[in-house]
Amino acid sequence: MFCGECGTENPETNTFCKNCGRALRKPAEAPTTQPAAAPVQQQAATVPVVTPPVPAAGEKPKRMWLGIVSIIPAILSLLIYPYLLGIGAVVIGIASILLARKQGTRFPVAGVIGVIIGMLSIIMNMFWLDIFPPGQILPPIQ
Repeated sequence: MFCGECGTENPETNTFCKNCGRALRKPAEAPTTQPAAAPVQQQAATVPVVTPPVPAAGEKPKRMWLGIVSIIPAILSLLIYPYLLGIGAVVIGIASILLARKQGTRFPVAGVIGVIIGMLSIIMNMFWLDIFPPGQILPPIQ
């Protein structure tokens, strides 16, 4: 099958031209004459569009368990060891976001929540005495 735009020969299974990216017409819609090979022009650098894989019908999309795991230390960091667990939650959450981007799976909202709660825990601990000042020291009873 030849592209009507640039004249490049494409496999019959392609729906878009492998050279210019235009939609290919079905063989029934194709013109009766083959277009002359167009001179190859230097095109501006094009950025390839990466689309995440679409799951088959009835198949659930992959879950990013790393993002869900990041919520556990994030919540625990509000109660104990805020710096240690908060930094751990932030690192795991960012790792889940980067892994999802690399694999092309769904965006891990749980990873973002883990990062936000972990950062909130660290910031709250840094300013704890400013947020909740200690009570007045009372003089001893006489």
